[in-house]
Amino acid sequence: MPKNSGSRAVPENIPVSVMLKQSSPPHTGEVFGTSRLTLPHVLPLIVFPMIGCVLYVVGMPVSDIFAFLAGCGGIGAAVTIVVTGGRRALVALAHGVLAATSNR
Repeated sequence: MPKNSGSRAVPENIPVSVMLKQSSPPHTGEVFGTSRLTLPHVLPLIVFPMIGCVLYVVGMPVSDIFAFLAGCGGIGAAVTIVVTGGRRALVALAHGVLAATSNR
């Protein structure tokens, strides 16, 4: 092995294809582009179906359950956009809503 040359010492007899690659740099904390899965991402995926099931068992019609949960999701998305100051996300959401409601 070479003496301390400023990088990690690697024995010469190990092929390059076997060596481990260095990991990617740590996350920079950007709002968009991160791939971390956290509790705020997972919680609605668990809670919304549970709320829907409870409302169905109580006797609420399925169409009303979907409207209720869509309203809750819309309010959550709007609050997230307002809090994070995501102007581009707001424009994309408005474009999607207008495209979904258009008569074309």
